[in-house]
Amino acid sequence: MEDDGMNQQYLKGISSIMGSGESVIFPATEGNIISFLKMNQMAERSEIRTLDGKKFLTALKDAVIDICPDKAFLEDKIRPLLGRVKKGMEKVPKLQVIEENVLDKYEPPMPDWNCLYWEGVSDEEYEELRIMKKPVMLEYEAFGRKYPIQLKVTSYLNNGNLAIQMYDWIEGYPEPWAMLTVNLWDMCEKDCAYVDTNNNGKKILDWIKTNNLGRVTGRERCSGYCKYPEVHFNEERLRELDPDGYEKYEEQFRQAAA
Repeated sequence: MEDDGMNQQYLKGISSIMGSGESVIFPATEGNIISFLKMNQMAERSEIRTLDGKKFLTALKDAVIDICPDKAFLEDKIRPLLGRVKKGMEKVPKLQVIEENVLDKYEPPMPDWNCLYWEGVSDEEYEELRIMKKPVMLEYEAFGRKYPIQLKVTSYLNNGNLAIQMYDWIEGYPEPWAMLTVNLWDMCEKDCAYVDTNNNGKKILDWIKTNNLGRVTGRERCSGYCKYPEVHFNEERLRELDPDGYEKYEEQFRQAAA
């Protein structure tokens, strides 16, 4: 809870001695965290996560805390109480279990600790991600799910051609999804690029049309065993989706064409 330095109302615990897909949900307090760890102290590994799966803490056997990026909550709340419990000065708090079906409308906020620590993201990088304004995103359907996709506009260094990368925001932060375009060395006209239908499939052309991103020119280029169609992208739409990126692409294209 925010009063205790935690911006989550609920957390969930999992451990290596629990069944596959099993978890325990509880209010986000140090007492409940310690109670869960002590209950699972025989487990080789335990984890405390947000309800949407973002890590808060990992622990080893005997409730030994391994990693917790939220240093303030760890040192001010968890360790003092855990120390008193281990010394017998206080009893292990009773775990307040919450049934999942009563939390249908609860949406966990983005953690105010570095939940991407385990992926190698620094605290400084995470803070920039956390406070950054979310970009305009497009819906993309794949693998039976709908993904919010950000398009980043840039250019290929060797020829200044338009390059567009797709980023997935389904976890609340950007992760590389795929390159929408492919670099085939030929210098294209402004706002034109060959689309990577090899990795994205031909359905990507329908997605481009549906989202008013551009139109297929009818030109194709071969590379290896693959044919790549050229698309004339919509300048106005690209400026809307990534104004800074488009400005930099435009400048790079002018320099390459000079």
